[in-house]
Amino acid sequence: MQTSTIPTSHWLKKLQEDYSSIVRQSIFFKKVSESSSPADFNWIRQLYYLSCDFTAAVALRYGGCQDPRFRDAFGEHAAEEVTHPADLAEWMREFGFLAADEEPTSVPPTLETLAICAYLIRSVIREPIAHQIITINLMSESIACDLFSTVNPKLAELGLTPKGYWEAHAKADMRHQILGLDLIPQCDPDSSSGRAYVRTAWEVASLFKQMFDSWSGIPVGQTLKIPDPTEFTLYRSA
Repeated sequence: MQTSTIPTSHWLKKLQEDYSSIVRQSIFFKKVSESSSPADFNWIRQLYYLSCDFTAAVALRYGGCQDPRFRDAFGEHAAEEVTHPADLAEWMREFGFLAADEEPTSVPPTLETLAICAYLIRSVIREPIAHQIITINLMSESIACDLFSTVNPKLAELGLTPKGYWEAHAKADMRHQILGLDLIPQCDPDSSSGRAYVRTAWEVASLFKQMFDSWSGIPVGQTLKIPDPTEFTLYRSA
């Protein structure tokens, strides 16, 4: 396998930034920035499902990890996520998104929400650690950071104090997104491993984009798609 002169973490981080930028251009982020009332945040009911399954994924990853280079970091990540679904449900009740006796799952998930949730669980059950780090950390946490950076100020503006769940994410996601990235096997983007890394990042970005579109009521296929990995020639080393 050819070894890249560019550290894998560097070209993957650049890829993450480009894919995340496209996701941020979605209708969902535009609608959040234009939100004018609590009714514009009904998608939070979908966020609860994502929070539950993401928390399950990081816990499963820690429980199944036998590589000592990653166990402590994975354990720390899992411990920091464990209360998030309950924290979100508590916030939802306080600000009227849930009735006192209503279950957070009383609104069913969209198929697109289920798709990304299933992908996250599958990654930690079926895929190698490099795939898990790109999926769970590099891409998911980066997109989450963009989400909370956009949503939290708008919640505050509307009197929906972004405390608890929202505050915890705002502090942690920047750190979580690079967790373990420098420890995955080095490779050139044009190698078989590099192409697999790029494909994984594309899959995650695409699934998140589709999920956000579904939260905005946009049918799949009617908005801009994430460019195919073959279009990202700028990551090729000289």
